[in-house]
Amino acid sequence: MRVSSFAPAAALASAIAVSAPHTAHAETPVIVEGVSDEMREAISAALPPRDPPTTLFEAERVSEEAATRAMVWLRSEGYYAATVTPQANERPASARLLVTLGERFRFAAPAITYLDAAPDSESGDAVRRAISGVQEGEPAIAARVLDAEAAAVAALQNAGYADAEAGERRVIVDHATAAASVEFVLRAGARARLGDLRAEPADALRARFVDRLQNWEEGDPYTPENLRRLRRDMSATGAASRVATRLGPPNESGVRDVILDVEPARRNAYEAGVSYSTTEGVGVQGEWTRRNITGRADALTVAATIAEQQQSLSAQLRRPHAAGLGQAMVFGATLDREEIDAYTRQGASLFASVEATPRLRLAKTYGVTMSYDQFDDLSGNVTEALVLSGFGSIRHDTTTFTLDPRDGAISEARIEPAISTGDVSVGFVRFVGEARGYESFGREDSLTLAARIRAGWIETVSGDADDVPPDRRFYAGGGGSVRGYGYNSLYPEERDALGLSPGGQGLLEGSLEARWRFSNRWGATAFADAGTAFDDIGDAGDLSWGVGVGVRYDLGFAPLRVDIAVPLDDRGGDDYALYISLGQAF
Repeated sequence: MRVSSFAPAAALASAIAVSAPHTAHAETPVIVEGVSDEMREAISAALPPRDPPTTLFEAERVSEEAATRAMVWLRSEGYYAATVTPQANERPASARLLVTLGERFRFAAPAITYLDAAPDSESGDAVRRAISGVQEGEPAIAARVLDAEAAAVAALQNAGYADAEAGERRVIVDHATAAASVEFVLRAGARARLGDLRAEPADALRARFVDRLQNWEEGDPYTPENLRRLRRDMSATGAASRVATRLGPPNESGVRDVILDVEPARRNAYEAGVSYSTTEGVGVQGEWTRRNITGRADALTVAATIAEQQQSLSAQLRRPHAAGLGQAMVFGATLDREEIDAYTRQGASLFASVEATPRLRLAKTYGVTMSYDQFDDLSGNVTEALVLSGFGSIRHDTTTFTLDPRDGAISEARIEPAISTGDVSVGFVRFVGEARGYESFGREDSLTLAARIRAGWIETVSGDADDVPPDRRFYAGGGGSVRGYGYNSLYPEERDALGLSPGGQGLLEGSLEARWRFSNRWGATAFADAGTAFDDIGDAGDLSWGVGVGVRYDLGFAPLRVDIAVPLDDRGGDDYALYISLGQAF
């Protein structure tokens, strides 16, 4: 009988060798013989990439090194009886491995030993379920032992044993029976209950704000999820560059306070961006944020946009978790001017809203806005409008990276009831719904197919739909809509001839896009967009189409997008449109 242990470093090293991309050299020049094609590929992937040997000495060195690595991999897969014979030839110089697998070892029934008191029966059952990857009769794969051990510790922690940890596992490999016996050694510790939350350093955040972050009642059983959510909620505020949690010592009742270790982020943050399109011109955006101004992880942001068609200045105060965990209160004001083919608008607005924390799967947002706008260079009855509106939206998001999503879906529905007065009075409700989907294929998700559809409708409660302020009506066209057409240029043309306000009462648009990634940095795309704004539901199918291609360059934090689109409908515009900006089109 031979006694040995699965070496974690060896198992992990082989896993890394299999999965890590080869970048320094070509693939391994070592020829593997004696095994199936599938096994040959697996062993070759575990070998380090090397240039082909040019001398017998190099061939011998490469084959011996490869033999050692191959044996580590074979044992991690349960082939403890395997032999690997290195071979080298001089003319031509080559390195080979002759592999004899032998019998594959299998697990005996695993055992669990606790270094201190065993957990309660329910938690013990959870641990036994966690190590189910190591079953009697299954191949003795080292990674399964490591995974099972980690799962056992996690099961104890999820059951409230906050200090649970693994001891030194014992593995006996019996060559006489071709069996591997595994004994998991665990320390459960005492079951923990959660107490008060406090932040350190104490002056980083106000105590009342820290109290809002507590997502448990005093005395509740410890779970890792409570602390994970705490770290996520704090990190989402942007007020900390590093967030960690730990438990204090237990008091006489066994209750342990939670300490939130916070490293404050820089108080001032600056952002800038530039965009360009042949239809919308050059745009420059700048933003300054002052963080944690009152100790509540709040932020004051002042932003400005200077573009050919739009100029704006806004200020916004965000107070995270002020409306409950995951719900921020936002207050702001905006001054802006917009000049498009349909109209020229200048105005101001005040708004207040409750917004969900970014990246929540299910997010609800609602608020109110009051705006005053003046309109020039347009037909229709509305030259000024004072609008009081509310809004509510619900969004479901399963994607992982908003600037370049590759898998998942986003769906959102928004309703905006509003009352407008000024030249004319009208009450209306604006509905907008949008869905996006992403699916990736190929090696390392080299191809992503993306699709979106967006629809909207305005229903009047009082007054005439033609008197809805022009900026609240629907338009299609532009870089985020139907590429190839001017920004907001697609709406019923007959409205201008009839002297009616521009825009449509309804909207329908969609896009299909294929995105290829050729390397870590470069990619390309082909797309087709379609859309229209309309007054009659029967005209919703009269879509304007645009098609094009684009180039993507990954800047690390977001892709740089360069698209060229061609309109397929003759609407008196340009023959093509060029778009340059950050992030995908949708």
